[in-house]
Amino acid sequence: MDRNQIKKALSEKGYDFSMLAEVMERSPSLVSKVAARQAKSRLIANAIAKVLGRDIREIFPDVVEYHHPKATNNSEREQRKDQLAKLLKAK
Repeated sequence: MDRNQIKKALSEKGYDFSMLAEVMERSPSLVSKVAARQAKSRLIANAIAKVLGRDIREIFPDVVEYHHPKATNNSEREQRKDQLAKLLKAK
């Protein structure tokens, strides 16, 4: 989806960039820039996807950084590192 499609889809649900920004305590221009691919924020991209009830990959198919889960705590990070080590050791 491009910026205008995201804006329209939010509007259809009764929301806009400034409302999302206010609730997230971010600037409306940052939300707009993320939607337009002029800035990256996994947090804002996830929020947009959640509000629209769609997968983040569907909304931002061109931003591959959003397509893979990010380890959110040390335990998850350690698990991911263990998985990576096993993968690299495998023949």
